Amino acid sequence: MPSTMIHLLAAYEINPKALDLFWVGNFAPDFTNDRQLKDEIHFRNASNRMEALNQLRKKIDDNDPFETGWLLHLFVDACWDEIMIPAFQKKYINDGDCQNWFIKYREETSLASYYLYHHSDWAPKIWAQILNADLSIIKSELPITQNDIEWYRERVYKRHSESDINSVSLEYNAEQLIDFSRKTARKYLEWF
Repeated sequence: MPSTMIHLLAAYEINPKALDLFWVGNFAPDFTNDRQLKDEIHFRNASNRMEALNQLRKKIDDNDPFETGWLLHLFVDACWDEIMIPAFQKKYINDGDCQNWFIKYREETSLASYYLYHHSDWAPKIWAQILNADLSIIKSELPITQNDIEWYRERVYKRHSESDINSVSLEYNAEQLIDFSRKTARKYLEWF
């Protein structure tokens, strides 16, 4: 799974003029630290992840920006998990200097997210929309509460806004992330 700003980059490729709740929906599925719940939300435990996404696609309201953002988040995760994680694992799983590939992976995706936050000209506008979004109007059957979203929005913003402006990932540079986001956006629009 990619980090917040990678999700927002893919969402920006889809609709740079989206409504505030679309942006919120694009990071909201990661609100929990409970790995089992996160796997359920992201359909990682489904026998066929894309079929599970297809079923969700039929249930969501296409006119609800929060729900469409949520769906895009899950689609981007499925693409990322299929393309980007295996390459990372291959590089680090047998590396004697790297005791835990997943910890190293999370560090690198965080650094990439911080870089995008500080160096994307569109980020301040999108974050202003996210921070000013009226979460009370979200009326969804998705497995998240308004309190969950508020807590997670503040936590994610704090982590990004307080990050080092010079953050750089050694594994995921801006060109790679833009390429992934553009290709994934095209796949999503064909699928959606």
